[in-house]
Amino acid sequence: MLTKVKVYWKEDSISHFMTELIDYAGIFPPAALPLKEAILNYHSYFHQEDSWMLETFVIPASRLGELEPFRDLFNEQYPLRLSIILSKSDELKTDLNAIKLFSETYQTAGMIEAIEVPPSFPIDSEILDKLDILIPGYRLYCEITGSIEQLKSSLNRIKKKNQDTSRPIGIKFRMGGITANLFPSTEKAAFVIHECKKRGLALKFTAGLHHPIRQYRNEVGTFMHGFVNVFTASIMAHSLSISVETIQEILHEDNPKNFTFTTNELIWRDLVVSSLEINAARNVFSLSYGSCSFDEPREELGELALFHEEAVR
Repeated sequence: MLTKVKVYWKEDSISHFMTELIDYAGIFPPAALPLKEAILNYHSYFHQEDSWMLETFVIPASRLGELEPFRDLFNEQYPLRLSIILSKSDELKTDLNAIKLFSETYQTAGMIEAIEVPPSFPIDSEILDKLDILIPGYRLYCEITGSIEQLKSSLNRIKKKNQDTSRPIGIKFRMGGITANLFPSTEKAAFVIHECKKRGLALKFTAGLHHPIRQYRNEVGTFMHGFVNVFTASIMAHSLSISVETIQEILHEDNPKNFTFTTNELIWRDLVVSSLEINAARNVFSLSYGSCSFDEPREELGELALFHEEAVR
């Protein structure tokens, strides 16, 4: 487990990198666990040593009513922290009623930290204004998809909306799925990271990031992006204002030896960010990613030789 590495090395840089990095999405593919099993997992993770890496439990709004039987598992000290995915734009009223009922049922034992807007919602001024009015108080993230031009158009609309609101909308971007066609190219992923940085849009990711470093996987028949690659690229984009080409190089990197965490630095080849820069980027830009596994990412990261007290330059 990564905890052993963390305790042994006292790695400020890896601690800042991994803190609340993983949104647990156990009910989604490929795990697709029954809700009861996923909730019990989340409850168990919250009470383990590695709980500092855990962020929210991801659930569709349409399934919020199924959480009622698990109310007694959580309390004010250890609340059920949710990221809620809306259904369809024409089902918004039903979703809002479900969110209200959850809040009334769980009270201080539950906490809604984010509302996620799926790609089925049209990203236009009308729907963004509607969401802003009807869902006050929660952080909103819009999942964007499509071609480079479609992505750019969506980012521009969200940036424009953010100029008129005190509650900025963030971006959610899908990094994979259960089939090869769901994995974006490094070019497209680099474009999203670079353009979000240019526009000051907070960014979270979902799907396909089970493994630390980019690698080919037979189960999906393509290369899967690595979460170390993705967050190193986004942290360095935020801190160093690197080019889109350099972001793409980091995303494309498949040699773990080119990533190094020291006590106070994260290094990729000749680029360096400090622990303070990692922390700053994670707080405002490269926020978290959804994964149907909490065990796989941290166990695989702990097995890699990325941790050194002092870097060899």
